[in-house]
Amino acid sequence: MAENKDYYAILQVSRDATPEEIEAAHERLSRLYDPETSHKSRAAQRHAEVQAAFAALSDRTKRREVDKDLRAGEVAVAGAGRPSDFLANRYLLAAAGVMVAVLVAGLLGLVVFGGTGGDDDELVANPTTSGDAPTPVPTAPAQTPGVPDESPPEVTGEEVVLESGLVYIDFDPGAGEVAATGDLVAVNYTGWLQETGVMFDSSISRETAFPVTIGAGGVIPGWELGLPGLAEGGTRRLIIPPELAYGEAGAGDTIPPNATLIFDIILVDILTTAP
Repeated sequence: MAENKDYYAILQVSRDATPEEIEAAHERLSRLYDPETSHKSRAAQRHAEVQAAFAALSDRTKRREVDKDLRAGEVAVAGAGRPSDFLANRYLLAAAGVMVAVLVAGLLGLVVFGGTGGDDDELVANPTTSGDAPTPVPTAPAQTPGVPDESPPEVTGEEVVLESGLVYIDFDPGAGEVAATGDLVAVNYTGWLQETGVMFDSSISRETAFPVTIGAGGVIPGWELGLPGLAEGGTRRLIIPPELAYGEAGAGDTIPPNATLIFDIILVDILTTAP
C-alpha cells in the first residue's frame, strides 16, 4: 500500500474484525456520511474514505497488505501501539478500557467529573456533578477529525417541546438502534450560543467521539433529557434553556449567564446498553 493508512480506524473496527463486522460498519458509516443526505460539512470526504477502507478490508489480499503496512509502521516506532487502532477496538478488556477512559478524561479536562479547569469538553459536563468517573467499556471509537460549523446551520424537521422546556428537532433520524437511559453512547456534537450564534465547543475536531452514559449525571440536564430516543447515525438538534444548562451562573467567559444553548448531536454508536 502507498501509506500506512489505518483503514480499521476509518471503519471504526478492530484489526481482528470479521468480514461481517466490516460489512456492517461500512453500511452504517455509508448511511451516516452519504453526501446526498448527510448534513455534515465533510460528508463527501468521509464517505470516500469509508469506501476506500471497505474496498481494502473486504478483499483478502488487500487486507493482508494493509496489515503488513500497519505492522511496518509500528516497527518503525519501536513497536509502540497505534492510538487509532487502540481507540477503534470495541472489544478491549475491561481493564484496558478503564485506563483509556482515565487518560482521555484527563486530557479533555475531566469532562465526566464536571471539572472547572476551563477545557472545551467541560462545557457539556454537569456543573453540579462530582465524584468518580463511570467506567466506559468499551471505549469510544476513533474518528478522523473534521471542521465544525462556526454557526448553527438551518435545519428542517418537526419541533418537539418537552414539559421541561427542552426543544429538539430530529433532522436526520438515523437507522440504527435507539438510545435509552442507562446506555453508554458515543456522540459527536457542536454547541452554539443561541443569542449570538457563536460556537463554543465541538467534538468533531477531536480524535475520538465523546462517550456519555445517559442518566448518570455526567452532562448537563438538557443532554440527559435530549439523548434518549436518538437512533444510531441520527442527528438531533437540542435547544436547551438556561435552567437545563448553566442557569444564572453561566460557565466562565464562554457561556454567559442565562444563556440558551443550541447543540447538534450525532449518535455515532451505542457502546453498551442499559442493564
